[in-house]
Amino acid sequence: MDFTAHEWHIISNPNTSSKNRKMEEEHLLDQFKSMHIPHTMHLSDGAGKGWAIAKELCESGIRHLMVFGGDGSINEVVNGIYESGADPEEVYLAIVPFGTGNDFCRTLGYPQRPHDFLIFKDKAQFLPTDVGVVETVVDGGVTAHRHFINIAGFAFDAAVINETTKGKPKLFPNAVYLMKLVKVLFGYSCTPVHITTEEGEYSDEMFTIACGNAQYNGNGMRQVPMADPHDGKFDLVTIRKIRPMKVIANVKNLFAGKHITLPEVRVTRTHFVEITAEKPILGEVEGEMLQTGNYRIRIADGRLNVLGNFVEKK
Repeated sequence: MDFTAHEWHIISNPNTSSKNRKMEEEHLLDQFKSMHIPHTMHLSDGAGKGWAIAKELCESGIRHLMVFGGDGSINEVVNGIYESGADPEEVYLAIVPFGTGNDFCRTLGYPQRPHDFLIFKDKAQFLPTDVGVVETVVDGGVTAHRHFINIAGFAFDAAVINETTKGKPKLFPNAVYLMKLVKVLFGYSCTPVHITTEEGEYSDEMFTIACGNAQYNGNGMRQVPMADPHDGKFDLVTIRKIRPMKVIANVKNLFAGKHITLPEVRVTRTHFVEITAEKPILGEVEGEMLQTGNYRIRIADGRLNVLGNFVEKK
């Protein structure tokens, strides 16, 4: 796509923790001007603001959006697009990764440095991209829903995210997920869970559940290494009860995507997932906590055109 042919509405989250954020953003915008890329900035300076901005823009007919931010910012914008009532197949979304983890961007081959976006955009392309929906079910009724484009995590995954929301250390912010993971790990109790997919049903004491549209979470952990956000299916990775020391011993394998060979791991490809438990488990998408209950997960109607350079990795 010729980026000069459209006005890009940039939704910028100034709270992302990239180093020298302001200077990098100003430099990038100067490059946009010199390259004659039309753009308008919209400041997302509070929780839910990106969602509201994207929704309002799409309702007004805007179809070319760009996110300056991380996974949480992308999640808000995706939800705003789908909640606007606009046809997502008419919407084009590009991302400049200003976040800490930038996990969704890893799957799509984005550079980790924001200023490399200008080179990346010339070799990438907009591809129809799947988006998931998680519905929270309480007493048989849907009480909340949220879209996601990366990974929906449950049980231990969500317990770690819940812990990270209690505060991020000023030193070594990129290590926050691992720090919280270790903290939660030794006090976590696995819960009996029943899972239903198109491949069948199974029950077990579950340690963690990851429903992947894309591959990475937790600042570079390749938790769902087979996931392809363009194939119309989720890749579900469940890990049944496992010893804490075995988890620690396999952290390196988790970053490499090799943990799926462990006997405690089960991998399923499916269009939908249902998660039920007598004792409700925590859930999260892209670092945003879900309302607690049972969960139904499906592919959303309509695919979003997202800039990327996805290459399937083995």
